Amino acid sequence: MRNFRTWFLVTALAAMMAAGCVLVSGQFIVTYDFAEHGFDPLVVGSPTALAGVQVNLNDVGAYADHKDDLKDVADLALVGKVTNLTGTATSVEVWMVPSPGSLLTSDTAVRAAGQKVWGSLSLPGDGEVKVDWNKSAALFVGRQALVAEIKGDGRFDLYALGTGGYAFQIDKGALIAVISAGK
Repeated sequence: MRNFRTWFLVTALAAMMAAGCVLVSGQFIVTYDFAEHGFDPLVVGSPTALAGVQVNLNDVGAYADHKDDLKDVADLALVGKVTNLTGTATSVEVWMVPSPGSLLTSDTAVRAAGQKVWGSLSLPGDGEVKVDWNKSAALFVGRQALVAEIKGDGRFDLYALGTGGYAFQIDKGALIAVISAGK
């Protein structure tokens, strides 16, 4: 009887594989490292001298390999070290512009074309804050909009904006997404 059950399970599994009915699922991590794409350090000189990150996840092997099987984005993080270049405290936010193109250079243009997805991170005057996974997770406010872009074509622009007359620098920045995929 035991041999019959084993034979039946093996035969059923072989039939499903031959028919292409195997369910394979799992999670993988996509890291869009700003330095690897020429955006490190990312210096935001003022509200009229922005530097944005043109994100194209299709350039990341893990994303490109699994894009057709992408089901959901399980978790997100924006990490790096943010250094205030002024003596005045500020708050830092990250805005996303869903239609990538030529990078915008003013705070006003980004706010008109995009939406806030992350922040606000309090940054002391002349100080720095290291943003790790846990700190980043608590700052997402427009997660669904970012998830929609990741699940879409994987192309969008990110901008870090501040409050007041801000100037700051982001070192070792990265966007990290935990993606669920399945066939």
